[in-house]
Amino acid sequence: MTNAETFRPRSGYVMAFSAFFAISAFSYINILDYGFDGGVTSIAWGLVLSAIFYLIFIHPKVVFFDEGLTIVNPLKTITLGWHDVDDIDARFTMYVVNKISGDKIHAFAAQAPGRYHSRTVHPNEVKGMRVGDSGMIRAGESPRTSSGAATAIARARLEQFQRFESQGTITFSSEFNKRAAIAFVALVVIALVTQVIHSKATSARLSSLRALALSLRLKRRR
Repeated sequence: MTNAETFRPRSGYVMAFSAFFAISAFSYINILDYGFDGGVTSIAWGLVLSAIFYLIFIHPKVVFFDEGLTIVNPLKTITLGWHDVDDIDARFTMYVVNKISGDKIHAFAAQAPGRYHSRTVHPNEVKGMRVGDSGMIRAGESPRTSSGAATAIARARLEQFQRFESQGTITFSSEFNKRAAIAFVALVVIALVTQVIHSKATSARLSSLRALALSLRLKRRR
């Protein structure tokens, strides 16, 4: 894998760290209001939410190299050589079409904007791009979007590969992200166990308080 180039939009980091801050603030407020015992549950579920935001906004990426590309999605990593790429396009996300199977492989890191985004594209932004006779481009191909930037890089790499008539040396592979799945399931189990323990502890405290209140009433009657 020569001349590797990693594509990962900065907006993902902004969204993820904003979510991390909100989750941390919420957990901190719960600890202040209910103490550490009461805040443990919010911390556990906060870790679950943080894992989700990490998998969605930070983990995904696309690695371009001379021989092909690697698409890293939240729970799957796919490597494909340029000789196996039939088409590159952007709809919802940037995607490549596997020449052998015909499957569309979407890149989660290269999200496309809404369909009306193309109306905001300035003519100077499409100079040098391959557009139709209308001179318009689709929203997903806009150079100011993640999908458009990734699509442009992928098409340039594919064109270079075909121009030099390079030999395909990359074998198609698809790998499930077992570590992320196991870690996420473990966090959910921990959060559920914490929730159950906290609920039982709360119920025990309420029962003891009710018993205490009942004993005080009986003493007053006597």
